[in-house]
Amino acid sequence: MKHNFDFDTILAHIRSDARKALILDTDTYNEVDDQFAVAYAALAEDIDLRALTAAPFYNDRSSSPEDGMEKSYEELLRVRSLLGDDCRTPICRGSRGYLTSMTVPQKSEAADTIVRLAKESEDILYVACIGCFTNVASALLLDPSITEKIIVLLVGGNDFRHESANEFNLEQDRLAARVIFESGVPVILLPAYDGTCELRTTTGEVAYFLGDGKAGAIGEYLVSLFETNEGKAVGEDGVCCSHQRVIWDIAAVAFLRGPDRFCHVFSADSRTVDARGYWTPLDNGRRMLSTEHFNRNEIFSDLFTVLEKNCAQKSRINR
Repeated sequence: MKHNFDFDTILAHIRSDARKALILDTDTYNEVDDQFAVAYAALAEDIDLRALTAAPFYNDRSSSPEDGMEKSYEELLRVRSLLGDDCRTPICRGSRGYLTSMTVPQKSEAADTIVRLAKESEDILYVACIGCFTNVASALLLDPSITEKIIVLLVGGNDFRHESANEFNLEQDRLAARVIFESGVPVILLPAYDGTCELRTTTGEVAYFLGDGKAGAIGEYLVSLFETNEGKAVGEDGVCCSHQRVIWDIAAVAFLRGPDRFCHVFSADSRTVDARGYWTPLDNGRRMLSTEHFNRNEIFSDLFTVLEKNCAQKSRINR
């Protein structure tokens, strides 16, 4: 399906009851938020999860961008196995490194898969970057025609009140960010600051809603990840159950499930970033969508409900 750049039409599609075809591009091993987003997308009845692609990342949890990608690939396999036999979403390795040029892609199974699924899709295909943007930028460089087939959701950058767009996802590969912003593909920005940073939950809340079998094996794993990643377990002497983390990446799935319910969406003049990662106007006559005021309570309520509902349905089927 070829679409136009009419964001009213795009928002009407997102607001409709149609299942949303989605590719989730994720640095799954980097933190704990990606695992929540993967489970949310895989189990939501109105999301048709077409592929999971592993993004590179480099920080104290990896020895190189390639190592980060490989760890994310392995983590995706682990999460999928905990979602049950019904989840057979393909998982693809992504780029081994970041872009070194705005014209040369980083070739990978992930980039090839994004291109193939875009060209095959009869529906609008949403591609959500919840890690760095290299895989999606590479797909656009491999085949620029897919700008007419996909809509890109970017969890990253900062809102336009900040002069700098730099945050972890965007600043890892600023060239990839520029490729996406300047390609002409429709972009929906879900900024980190001040935006998805509002999506905080606590050790106690996660344990209460997802632990004790309420959300099956995946729920237990998410509880364990949340506690282990902090190095603190609920109930340890001196440890407060209200210890917080930001679960940034669930914003992409929540947006596709209900943009008006979960945040405020608005249209803005297109922007790109410069070599320093600062916002720069794009004089291309096009618009982009951005988001603000994320409804933290509604989003977490929906996340927990989706995961609990899936577990309850499986329990009834297995009786």
